[in-house]
Parts: sequence; C-alpha cells; structure tokens
Amino acid sequence: MRLTDVGTGAAVSECVAALNAGGVVVLPTRRWYMLCADSTDSEACRRIFHGKGRSTGKPLALVMPSDSAVAAWFSMPAAARCLAEGLWPGDLALWLRWREPEFARGRWWLGGETAMVTRDPGLLGEVAARTRHPPATSVVSVSDAPDKQERWPALSPVQVRRFIEKTSMNVDVIVDGGVCPIGRGLSVVDCAAGDLPRLVREGAVHERALREVLGSKGFDINM
Repeated sequence: MRLTDVGTGAAVSECVAALNAGGVVVLPTRRWYMLCADSTDSEACRRIFHGKGRSTGKPLALVMPSDSAVAAWFSMPAAARCLAEGLWPGDLALWLRWREPEFARGRWWLGGETAMVTRDPGLLGEVAARTRHPPATSVVSVSDAPDKQERWPALSPVQVRRFIEKTSMNVDVIVDGGVCPIGRGLSVVDCAAGDLPRLVREGAVHERALREVLGSKGFDINM
C-alpha cells in the first residue's frame, strides 16, 4: 500500500497505474473518501464488496470521463441531458439505461440493465479521464456494521486507515486529501424508468437545485 499526497503531481498517475493493473485505490472527494476499481475487472470490484461487507445487490457507481462517453454508453432522455448539462461534473448521480445491455450482462457489480453514473469535478474525475476503463466506486465504510459509527463514510485519512485496520482490506494506493468538507452523498435521480425523472436520494445537490435546472427547460421531477 502506498500513501500519496493529493498535492503531488504523481497522485493521478499512481492511481491510474494501480487501477489499470487491477488494483484498488482510495481517493478523496468533496463528499468523502471513495474506494475505486476498474469497472471491467471482476476481482478488483469483488475486493470492494468483500472489504466493505457490501451486499452484491447494491451495485457500484460508475465515474465517467466525459459527457460524450456517457451519451455513447447510456440512453439519455431529455431530462437526463438537462441535468447533466446543468450539474455535471458535480455531486449528482443518474440512474441510466445501457445502450448495449450485453456490455453489463454478467457484470453483477454494475447492476444489470441500468447503472448509477456520475461525473466528478475533482481528483476522481481526473483519474477517470485517464484510466483505460471508467472506475467503479463505493464509499469507504463498513456497509452493515452493528456499530453505527463504523457505517459512517470516511471523511479523513485517519478514518480511512481505521477502516483498513478494521477490515484488513488490501488497498494499493491511498491519496491523502485532508478532511472532506461536505460529508453528504451524491444526490441520485432515476432517469431510466420513464419520461419523468425520480429523485431517489437527496444528497449534496439540493432538491431545489434539481428543480431549478429541470424547470429551466420545462421538466419536472417525481419526488
């Protein structure tokens, strides 16, 4: 395991090399620290599920390198395009339907016919722009720990190390980005079910902001 500083120019290169080689890395976001793996690598993604004690019925999120890549891989209804144009890169994830369902068939860690897709404005987005395949991610936390504090997502390198000590998870690179300031998850909007997008979870992006963006183009959101 290597610990690198977010301020060093080598941080992105180290993470890209580790992910391309089948490794797992920990990256800071504005929200909290994230576990990341190559989204096409079953063993790397399995390490995330095993380390977290995460149910295989809860797919990982995909961090895409560009809006054009999202449009090439996923069906983008008009409301989804509106949200992407107004709020990406940012703290918003969209449930989208694959254009080619066979791409995800058998890749249980991505969730089947639909996937949770986001574009990150920080270091994670920089890494996603340079890896061979989009990273699959999940927050640094123990999913079903009896102790509520162990389920809290890691906001600092100290909490990341505590997670690794608790789980004995093998992590290749940890990027030290200090304390993450927001401490809230992605807001999640389901754009795969029909014409009317549905707010699945309000997180760092306020519901009013979603309504403002959608309303500017004549759309609404199902609460």
